[in-house]
Amino acid sequence: MALSISYTVLLVIAFSLISATWTSSRPSSVSLHEAVEPEWRVDLRSAIGSAPVRSIAQRRSEFLASPYASVWFINNNTIAGTFVVRKTGSEPQISNRANLDNSLPLQLRAIFLNAHTGKITGTADWPTDSRRSLIIAVDDGKFVTLRGRNLTLYSPDFVALKNLMLPATGLAGWLWCPSPSGKNILFFSGQFGKSRLIWVNVNALKIVDSWEDDLNGYLSLSDKYVATSTCWSGFEVNSVTYNDNGGAVISPGSKCDSQIKIRSPLTGWETIAPGAPHQYPQFVNENMLFIPGKTIGRIIGIDGKVLFEQPKIRQSFGCWGSGVFPVPDGHRFVIPSCELRGAIPTFDIGGHLVLKQIAVYDISSQVQWYTIDVKGPQIKNQMEFAVSPDGSQLAVLSDEFVEVFQLSPSSQKR
Repeated sequence: MALSISYTVLLVIAFSLISATWTSSRPSSVSLHEAVEPEWRVDLRSAIGSAPVRSIAQRRSEFLASPYASVWFINNNTIAGTFVVRKTGSEPQISNRANLDNSLPLQLRAIFLNAHTGKITGTADWPTDSRRSLIIAVDDGKFVTLRGRNLTLYSPDFVALKNLMLPATGLAGWLWCPSPSGKNILFFSGQFGKSRLIWVNVNALKIVDSWEDDLNGYLSLSDKYVATSTCWSGFEVNSVTYNDNGGAVISPGSKCDSQIKIRSPLTGWETIAPGAPHQYPQFVNENMLFIPGKTIGRIIGIDGKVLFEQPKIRQSFGCWGSGVFPVPDGHRFVIPSCELRGAIPTFDIGGHLVLKQIAVYDISSQVQWYTIDVKGPQIKNQMEFAVSPDGSQLAVLSDEFVEVFQLSPSSQKR
């Protein structure tokens, strides 16, 4: 799975605050600790054909924003990477986030690779009028692209099956999160303050529910429930103002206590556990959530019962707001871990993230976990991640390179 890039800035802050590696204090076992290099690494620049399109935004000064890109396992044998590029022969044009649906001659380019060898097996180009275009969900070989407000469902052999146009929304555009199975996608117009939520079933590619909500935290989706941790910043939200580039200014109110809550489309929010500021609970399967914390990471059930926890030892948690990557059947999930390098706060230099470690969790009668120390050339900067449906591989898209790590068999298969 993948998350909306719009999550990035606040989630990087969040994961730096809740950094964690743990030792288990509930029934579990540490399976392995490995140091590995990627099985293969492929440079996609020749297949992309030109530099991925970056939006140009302007606040105090003009700057290049990161391009929208994605990586997904279509099945256990095929990986897809997507980039927004200019159509051949088109002239570069500039737009900011206030003009996402423009008439730029753009296309969403998908590059398909053999998951076991890295060989490029094909490409596809789909026209788009938005720089905000990528694959956002995969369900049993079928996949959904988002191009501006337009959703398209494709068959496993890349034939367009259905289309759905999302309603118009504010300057920030729609944010989204897919369920671990890939069967549903939740769209929302903002994470804080008043927001419209739209629940889309992937196989039917239709809106199955929609409602208005008042949010104060990030959202995660299963095929039955939405989860959130309220009071994300530790303060109530008085108001949210969006600028011309889609950025948000939040006016804080009084202090508040965080709570982990879930709801279905037909019910209101139900508190299942106490929370903490800067938490991002994520579904790892239909019945469990991973809850990161400053000192402890937990897996809890949808009834709030703690099933597994680990006191913090060392490792940073998350890369570019990536969080948790579960396999569709819910028996395994992966958490990539990054380290910030080169930051110089005195000179307002932000530095860059480097992938350092991968934590793998297997869920059966007990939780087993192991860690992989990443070796070889640095994997850094903007990164996207995907886990194969059988949980045996982790793909990383960094800039225009794809690298794949082989993961040890799950505890269910050992």
